[in-house]
Amino acid sequence: MTNMYDYSFHQPSRLGNDLCDNSQRNIQNSAHATHMLDNFRPNCPASDHVEFAAGQLFMNFTGGNQISHGGNNINENSMLFLSGLTKPGCKITLDERQFVSVPFLGRGKGNIDVESQILHGDLNSSRKTANPLSETPYMECNQTPLVNSLKNTISNPANLVEGVADKNWVRGGVPSRELSK
Repeated sequence: MTNMYDYSFHQPSRLGNDLCDNSQRNIQNSAHATHMLDNFRPNCPASDHVEFAAGQLFMNFTGGNQISHGGNNINENSMLFLSGLTKPGCKITLDERQFVSVPFLGRGKGNIDVESQILHGDLNSSRKTANPLSETPYMECNQTPLVNSLKNTISNPANLVEGVADKNWVRGGVPSRELSK
């Protein structure tokens, strides 16, 4: 039979962590910080080992990969692991190819004439910057007739140019020093 001794490994060693200096506030803070180390399964035969390992602040330990020592939690593990979300009750059926010897090309029927035209495209070696096609007019009518109301408004420069509309208008605005005078 082995004996259990209260060894402390890798414990913090500053004065504030001394046990004789624990106030009520320190006790509450440490209980709040170590709430994840509580063992809620006291009937486990390995609880002494878990308590010993969990009592060391800076050491981590690993369990038995979902099953405790001796398999005490096998029912709970099976209920969690083999639930309806993780294991569906039906068999998974995947459709096979119709003809096993022919590989699936994934495109369907092909039209060779159309595909060759699409692949080759049109030959246009001119670059966009020096392309004369961009300056050729495609409309037969250069001057589009305007509606009479627009024609009268646009042809009057007083409606578009601020200097013509107001003789006191200054381009760029009036300086702010002259406004205060």
